[in-house]
Amino acid sequence: MVSRRSLARNALALVCGGFLSTGVGTAARSRSIPTAGRYDASAVADAATTAVAAVDSAVVESVGVPDPIDSVLTDVRARARSVSVDDIESIHGSVAIDGNAVAGGCAAAVGSFDTQAVESELRNHELEFTRPSARRSDGVAQFVAADGPYAVALEPSTLRVGYGRTRERAVSHLDAALADGSRGQTRAHTPTASYGSLPSLLDGDAVAYADLGSKTRSQLVDSAADRSESLAAVVETASAIGCSLQVGSTRSRIRYGLVTGPSRLSRASIDALVDEATTGDHALTEPTIHRSGRTVVVDAAVETPSLWAVHEQFAVDSPQPSTSID
Repeated sequence: MVSRRSLARNALALVCGGFLSTGVGTAARSRSIPTAGRYDASAVADAATTAVAAVDSAVVESVGVPDPIDSVLTDVRARARSVSVDDIESIHGSVAIDGNAVAGGCAAAVGSFDTQAVESELRNHELEFTRPSARRSDGVAQFVAADGPYAVALEPSTLRVGYGRTRERAVSHLDAALADGSRGQTRAHTPTASYGSLPSLLDGDAVAYADLGSKTRSQLVDSAADRSESLAAVVETASAIGCSLQVGSTRSRIRYGLVTGPSRLSRASIDALVDEATTGDHALTEPTIHRSGRTVVVDAAVETPSLWAVHEQFAVDSPQPSTSID
């Protein structure tokens, strides 16, 4: 399986790496992937910024993925022999972000897994995953790393990986994700993140949105300013940002959402950013802009093969897992 440091990257970059790599969101395809009511990392409250994402694995087949996500998938295929990306139907999860570092979260892959093979690989992993003495009564096998802040829950149809600053925090994230995945079970902790109307406005084969803390927002603005003053100006006013995409064989539809104060963001700032994104080669087309309360929504179309090229000029660094272990 993957190495100690890349384990967190592999599980968590799939959830939030693509989301923040564009500075405004991740992508989606044609079948709506729900995010409402699922695990939210802010329920465990490791950091001021929280991101939530869900993606249909068919998106990868349709449009591919940008770097560094492509290298992550390549690493997974090469190292995780017991799990095939082809067997995964969808991925969803949430992460808490401290500045530009992932402080904790949980990613869940839904599909069909050989539990015996996965368990064998976990036991032989360099992080020395072991099963706690207490067993869950619902048939979920849980593992905790002896040499790292990771926890895993394994079922035939779902593989969850929790991460935190400590092993205890990783288990807390995993437990919260398991509770939200259990029908009829009341949430033990209430999420504190606020995404405004983004969860109801964004849908598709992949959806992502984030409640931005001041530290993360400031770092995103600084990174964006080197590439696009318009993007930096827009992100600076945002309390939450998100994106969804519905992929077609030749053309796809993208929706961007941004939650801001009623007087903080001018129409001129949005127009300037949209003008940049709709100018030149591999540009967005058919843009429309409207407000829904405190949320600014931009809808646009893009040639499917050009999906990632459209966003390259706006790319900023993705958050990386925190390496501290208390």
